[in-house]
Amino acid sequence: MTSPSTEREIRRRRRYAPSFKAKIVAACLQGDASIAQIALQHGLNTNLVQTWIRRAKRQSQLPAVPDFVPLPVPPAATDLPAPPAAVGDICIELPSSRGTITVRWPVSEAAQCAQWLKGLL
Repeated sequence: MTSPSTEREIRRRRRYAPSFKAKIVAACLQGDASIAQIALQHGLNTNLVQTWIRRAKRQSQLPAVPDFVPLPVPPAATDLPAPPAAVGDICIELPSSRGTITVRWPVSEAAQCAQWLKGLL
């Protein structure tokens, strides 16, 4: 009979050369393939490769890439301020999920405005 300790296979951690790690990290950051695909191609665990990437970033081996890059965005038509109401205009502002809807109606046609508003509500 054999003892349990002789039946167990002794596993040793694999060691990878820094140049190999750098090559894998660089391949992952090119964006042509996913980290999982590159790890699979080289017989590596995806979590191990992600650890290498995090370490490389911490050790400043990689160029600093900001997580957020602000871009100028031109204002949409709804973002533009409404023109000022003329004296004697009825101004109705309705909140909407897309912004505020502003309706201007001449005071001289207040009855039509009231009809329109009743139909809207």
